[in-house]
Amino acid sequence: MMSNQTPQNNQPSTDSTLPILALVMAFVVPLAGAIIGQIALKQMREGRLVDTQKGLAKAGVILGWIFTGFYVLCGLIYIGLFFWWANSGYSVD
Repeated sequence: MMSNQTPQNNQPSTDSTLPILALVMAFVVPLAGAIIGQIALKQMREGRLVDTQKGLAKAGVILGWIFTGFYVLCGLIYIGLFFWWANSGYSVD
């Protein structure tokens, strides 16, 4: 008879794909990568995930927040340049 219980030592038996997904998503959708990395780290602290891939989860969180900040900064610069150009009185005629 099979059961869904964890092994005798109360450790999860397999690695999770969450840390890998966090690192990949940090480059594709940075905010999602940071959030998934935080979820993976929390599950590792709670003992629900094996912490052999803790470095990948941390990298996903760090890169996710760095790239999110970079995208926000670029967006603010773009908006600022647009308003500067709109108020400069330059005509296209």
